[in-house]
Amino acid sequence: MLEYECLTVDNKLNCFTAVINDHTGILGQRDSGKEEIFKATFRVVKAKGRISLDGVNILELGEEDLRKILWTRISWMPYDVSQLFNPIYDVASHFVEIVVSHNLGSSEYALDLAKEKLKILGLNPEEILKSYVFQLSPLKLKKTAIALATFIEPDYVFIDDIEYGISEVDQIQIVNSLIDLMSVMPSKFLISDNDAAVLSRLTDKVIVIYNGEVVEEGYNVLSDPLHPYTIDVIRGYVIPDGKTSSGCVYSNSCLYSSLKCQTKKPELIRIGKRMVRCHLYPTM
Repeated sequence: MLEYECLTVDNKLNCFTAVINDHTGILGQRDSGKEEIFKATFRVVKAKGRISLDGVNILELGEEDLRKILWTRISWMPYDVSQLFNPIYDVASHFVEIVVSHNLGSSEYALDLAKEKLKILGLNPEEILKSYVFQLSPLKLKKTAIALATFIEPDYVFIDDIEYGISEVDQIQIVNSLIDLMSVMPSKFLISDNDAAVLSRLTDKVIVIYNGEVVEEGYNVLSDPLHPYTIDVIRGYVIPDGKTSSGCVYSNSCLYSSLKCQTKKPELIRIGKRMVRCHLYPTM
């Protein structure tokens, strides 16, 4: 099980707490703090708190132990997928390196496995494996990155901003490819995006983040949103306000903001199967 306990990144993410036991979406605009969850998990940024993978705190692992769980237990497709590849090596080398470095088999086994994964994603394995990343179109490169991230079916696959660098038409293909993969893989997917429509097709549970704080989470969040920020993101007309408030993080942009919202920070309260951080809802 993957659990986050008060994960904090200075000035960017405030005490993020969650248990990941379903395909989970993290909704928020760029720089909302959602990116820091992924970066902290893979130790790209310094963080406080705890990230527990079956009881082991990822933040406290040594470099060697961290390398052992990368690709096998957790994997990440960043928004700029070129970060996954070394441009001086062909694509095949990347799949082989994962298998050989984790003592999972031979290079021949790695290539056979890679071909099957690429086929599922609608790619020509022979073409892709002999290519270098600069020879691939944005769509083929993103699909190849997905194949790499899901290659040996880790327990948790992190996907960051699907739409980055591709057209809307290509985005639909990527979403459909992920749906196909998720139907045959045991992995749990964590998908961070600012497009509610994407998350509605790919995830069961959604966590909504604004200005570093969780404002709403649970099931049916996108079909029946409670928090004003969630509603605005789905409608597509959030107007960020750079001012800070001692109260609710969204109070300066919220249509329903009151003096209480401006001065008193709301708690995260439970409403049915949902958690929401908003003064519009009375504490039960």
